[in-house]
Amino acid sequence: MFLLDANVFIEAKNRYYGFDFAPGFWDWLDQATQRSLICSIEPIKKELVTGNDALRTWLRNTQAKLII
Repeated sequence: MFLLDANVFIEAKNRYYGFDFAPGFWDWLDQATQRSLICSIEPIKKELVTGNDALRTWLRNTQAKLII
């Protein structure tokens, strides 16, 4: 299992893997979360949900398994 920091999500969204440009990346993260390959922690969730953007929406849809 890999523990991901907020920077993984923020940089992916802002630079390389925007939701509109690389939806497969976000699908892969969803699948990896479901398979318990990746996770994150509550302080990271708090940092990510402060924005009002697609990342916040994505996190709300996946947080049940992502946040430990």
